[in-house]
This record gives sequence, structure tokens and C-alpha cells, in this order.
Amino acid sequence: MTGHPTAAPTARTAIVIGSGFGGLSLAIRLQAAGTQTTLLEKRDKPGGRAYVYEDQGFVFDAGPTVITDPSALVELWTSAGRRMEDYVELLPVSPFYRLCWEDGYAFDYANDQGELDRQILAKNPADVEGYQRFLAYSREVFREGYLKLGTVPFLHFRDMIRAGPQLAKLQAWRSVYAKVAEFIEDEQLRQAFSFHSLL
Repeated sequence: MTGHPTAAPTARTAIVIGSGFGGLSLAIRLQAAGTQTTLLEKRDKPGGRAYVYEDQGFVFDAGPTVITDPSALVELWTSAGRRMEDYVELLPVSPFYRLCWEDGYAFDYANDQGELDRQILAKNPADVEGYQRFLAYSREVFREGYLKLGTVPFLHFRDMIRAGPQLAKLQAWRSVYAKVAEFIEDEQLRQAFSFHSLL
């Protein structure tokens, strides 16, 4: 019996442009799914916004040094059948950063609620309670905007319409500063708790 030979299945291939956190994550997921992946980067090493460079013997971070959602990294390693702790050790940083104003005031943003409360109390006692209300609001935004919608693709306008009611309830259209100002009186504290979106 004669016939045409069966063609071997073509392996899936992909090219990812850019080796920042997003590009690296996508390349890892593609490879874990069996897709032969080529990663392209125009710089001399990976990093993207987290790029590190050296100049005259000094090392500079060109971007974020604080990982605010380590669980996303753990999930990435897990998706590739690996354990993050076998490759990376995340170290605690305290404070996360220090904010300094021209008048000499400084605020240390730490992962320590007691320390944050102490600094707020020293600056403006009325804002301790306001900050607690802001935290409660922020937790709700996190649940709705990040946990529920963070991985949902908005491919059609109706997808956005479905998410609309809850986001409208949270006044998601307002600026971060405007929302913070509803809870916190002191201008410098308002700035301290609203600049994060710039990152």
C-alpha cells in the first residue's frame, strides 16, 4: 500500500522580546508548556525595569528592589515544576524605603504596622484612625482589582462592563491621591501613601 508519509507534528515556537520580569515570566511559562522559546534582549543582561548597572565601582538599581507580591513568583516557579527557594532567596528589607521632604521631614515606609502607626501618630494623631480606614478600603480594592481581576483578560467591552459595578462602588476612576485625601488630613502623609502608583 502506498501513500503520503505522515508529517511529524511541528514543534511550537515563540519569541519573547524583552527580558524584564514580564518577559522572563512569559518565557518560563511558555517553556513549561512545551513551547521552544527564544528570549531577545537589547541590553547586555536581563532585568528590564529591575536592571542593575555598574559605574566607577558602584552598583546601581535602575528600578524596583522591593517585591510586593512574592506569591506571584512562587506561583511562577510552581508552574514550571520547580521550587523558588531552590533558586532565589528573598531577603527582608526594612524600611522598604525612606521618603524625604525639603523641610527635613522623613517617613520610613516599613512592613511593620506598629512602626507605621508610631510615625503617623507623631506626625498627626488624627490620621492614625484615618489610615486604618484607608487600609480597610485598600484591602477591598486589592480583593476586587488584583485577586479577582488581575488575571482576567479584558478582550471585549462587555468584560469591562461586568467588572464595572464593583469598581464603581470602589470609585476606581479617582486618583490615588484623591482617595487617600478622604482618609488622611496631613499633606505629607497624603503624599507618602499615594505615590506608590508612580512605581
